[in-house]
Amino acid sequence: MQEEKPASKDRSLERKAVFGIVCGTHLLNHFQSSMIGVLYPFMMKELGFGYVEIGILTAAYNMVGSLLQALYGFIAARVRRAVMLGLGNIALGLSVVATGFAPSYQFVLGTRLFGGVGSSPQHPVGSTILASYYGGSRGQALAVHSIAGNLGTLLAPIFAGFLLVYMGWRAIFYVVGIPSMILGAACLLFRDQLRPASAQGKKSGFSYEGWQAYKKCLQNRNILVVSLVLMAGAAGRGQGVNVTYLIPHFINDLHVEASHAALLFTLLQMGGLAGPVLWGWISDRFSRARTLHVSLFLSAVTTFWLAWQSTVSAGLLANLVLYGTVVTSRQTLTQALLSDVSDEKSLDAAFSLYYFIGFLSAPVWTLLTGWIMERSGFHYAFSVISGSYLLGMAVLLFLREPAKHTEASKGVDLEDPQ
Repeated sequence: MQEEKPASKDRSLERKAVFGIVCGTHLLNHFQSSMIGVLYPFMMKELGFGYVEIGILTAAYNMVGSLLQALYGFIAARVRRAVMLGLGNIALGLSVVATGFAPSYQFVLGTRLFGGVGSSPQHPVGSTILASYYGGSRGQALAVHSIAGNLGTLLAPIFAGFLLVYMGWRAIFYVVGIPSMILGAACLLFRDQLRPASAQGKKSGFSYEGWQAYKKCLQNRNILVVSLVLMAGAAGRGQGVNVTYLIPHFINDLHVEASHAALLFTLLQMGGLAGPVLWGWISDRFSRARTLHVSLFLSAVTTFWLAWQSTVSAGLLANLVLYGTVVTSRQTLTQALLSDVSDEKSLDAAFSLYYFIGFLSAPVWTLLTGWIMERSGFHYAFSVISGSYLLGMAVLLFLREPAKHTEASKGVDLEDPQ
């Protein structure tokens, strides 16, 4: 009995370390992506580019990440998840540091493409690590993982705005890139604790079993519907429309200082921290599909409201908080649905397809938003975006909602992976 207690304590510490590393990499992934929104106005002036070019940068970053996300279900059968996550974060950190040396827009485009490669394992691999490592408590683990990303998006503009008082935009890229490389190295250090996908981990990723898992997911209507709901909405993925355009809109259209624009964006992210917890709690007690319907409808309403805010006012402040609360909930709710309709054997493939399909439209929405803003302004761009959530509601009608899992209503302990 005395020998079991130290072993149990060691396992608990190991689980906490694994959980902290995975959530930490997610936080930094969103942090580096979100801080660039504060820096874009200064980069635009020095390097000479506009909203369309910003859209291309974000679209390129998201497109590379989206395409590569489809492959990790295959790769996970051959390469340890920790190795994929670690190498990805090291590459991401290098790309961020390199951006600080950019002499031209074309150089920035290259570093963002490389950054997209580095960031691509985070969502499918990180989510699968937690979903498989935390059996009955996977819903709570995924919710905290999502909150970690939102926290990174929340802190980034504040941190970048603060640093701009003391240093230029280039130096900020140097500072932010290093932590990603450190956590990437930590993933490699814990590669034995972050388990491979299955007991068949030594088989080729392109084996019959690998293809069968993808085929099974593609034949599952619910998995496709859930993925398409994530795909339909323009914003709320943590990297895309909001991060790319809102802070430049506040600075250029509402004529506020960069530090004040960062604070406005922070209000949105505060809503993003509360949203996953609130909507996840509701979905555990009521129909998850109906909860998602309500969330999508409110996303459309608050987006249209935001589109026609023309001054900094109490209405804008309230709008940003409510907008963040509902728009960021879509990813958490769809992840919970995905876990409900997937089985353990096909989990890697399910999450890879979910993120590939769900993020595939992000570059399109980013480019379209930049094009409309350049020609007609922010009002019309975000009015169009509001309709994307109504499209998501229509897609969700095709879902066959599974019965509630009994664990959903029970309290769970993130320290217990079983």
